[in-house]
Amino acid sequence: MIALALVVVAAVAWAVLWFTPVATVKEIRVEGVVNGDAAAISESTGIVVGEKLARVDTDAAARAVAAEPWVEKVTVNRSWPSAVTVDVQEHAAVIHMRATDGEHLFNGEGVEFLVAPPPPGSVEVVRVPRVANPEPGKLDPDPVIVRAVLDVLAALPERVRGEVARVDAPGQADIALILHDGREIYFGSSDRAQEKGRAAEIVIDREGQRWNVSNPAEPTLRN
Repeated sequence: MIALALVVVAAVAWAVLWFTPVATVKEIRVEGVVNGDAAAISESTGIVVGEKLARVDTDAAARAVAAEPWVEKVTVNRSWPSAVTVDVQEHAAVIHMRATDGEHLFNGEGVEFLVAPPPPGSVEVVRVPRVANPEPGKLDPDPVIVRAVLDVLAALPERVRGEVARVDAPGQADIALILHDGREIYFGSSDRAQEKGRAAEIVIDREGQRWNVSNPAEPTLRN
């Protein structure tokens, strides 16, 4: 009997929330936005202030928000008694490549997600060949080379990573770091990237304009 009574009470409470003006949406909270447009994300949910909170389709709202360019992951939840919370995880722009229409941003998985000014911390990559049939509106660089560049950057010690102005990558095994002071550290491929990163940390303090750490055990000056 007690269990039945609880079920009845819950059903009545839900009916009140569903069919009466109690618990309407008074606020849409957008959290986790750094580079994106919080107002545009709020609008994209399709949720209207004054709408009954119980009737909000959180799954549909999340699908709509996921189409926003900076959004990598999103959850939408009711925050009783009167709010909806949109929790966004943005793409992290790790690298960018310039084109006639602007800078194309790529996340750490190599996904090209937006054309926009790069945020602080994104590294420019140059001379990467494009695929044979690029998707309209996208740069579509060779994904194998993009992956190799990302692996190199991920393996760099923090001090070296902070000195990198851009990456020259005309080939998968032809990757070079160009530092802010104009010096070059040639990596070659992304193989043994962590060892090469440690070698780069050593030569960065040495004199010489162009270093080769493709064999990390024997860094050499390049002509």
